[in-house]
Amino acid sequence: MGDSVKFFGIDKKIISVGRTELTNIHIQKNIDDWILRADDNSYIHFEFQTTNKKEDLPRFMVSDAMLCYKENMPVKTIVVYSSDIDETNTKLDYGAIKYEVDAFYLSKLDGDKAYYDIKAKIEAGTPLTKQDLMSVVLLPLMKNSVDKVTRLEQAVGLSKELRETKEQLQIQAMITLLAEKFIDDEERLSKLKGALEMTAVAEVFRQEGRQEGRQEGRQEGKKEGRREGKKEGRKESVLEIARNALIKGLTIDMISEITGLDESSIRDLQTNIAS
Repeated sequence: MGDSVKFFGIDKKIISVGRTELTNIHIQKNIDDWILRADDNSYIHFEFQTTNKKEDLPRFMVSDAMLCYKENMPVKTIVVYSSDIDETNTKLDYGAIKYEVDAFYLSKLDGDKAYYDIKAKIEAGTPLTKQDLMSVVLLPLMKNSVDKVTRLEQAVGLSKELRETKEQLQIQAMITLLAEKFIDDEERLSKLKGALEMTAVAEVFRQEGRQEGRQEGRQEGKKEGRREGKKEGRKESVLEIARNALIKGLTIDMISEITGLDESSIRDLQTNIAS
């Protein structure tokens, strides 16, 4: 994530990704959008909302309470609302329990201008800032003259023009996460995921695994050794990819989809990174 959180007016350095799956005493699971650990020993909890429901704030409160209890660190929660929402309740008062979040309204941002500004930068070969990259992700949720899905498809198109593979990976993973939250049309969602699977990023993942396997196999020298070497090479390569993706802030679901690793293995990697 790095400096990308400055997009939301946060002047903190992100040092790692926090746990986004917390199990409470009733063995019920809460899955949050982003939980990031800052360098001042605090957490920043992001929720992305395309609806404004009465039960949302209490749900965020429970997640934050569990995170504070388990990690013993303060939490700042920012709820990012799509362009359809421009006013919400940000406070709860239950007497002894009081809770407040910060609301970030994307309805105040001009998606058309952001899209064409970033497009012009890419065409001119101008490096994009972290805030620019965050804008690419959030373009569909800003105020636009086109519908969300169309703008999302355009955002995917912009991501394919990025020079850095790691930047492509981050952007496309986050776009997929948001798409699953607000695209109800299964056919269009499937089409979008298909387009993402054909990107250079997905191919890099596949190529890295095959290349590492071949290198390990050549070192063994024998047929059986080559076979085992390929397996070990692919395994180590996939684990390294998953480790790097966690550090970059990708979700467990997305990493599992890309690498083929089960979620339990990815969570183990996440725990090792955090320790």
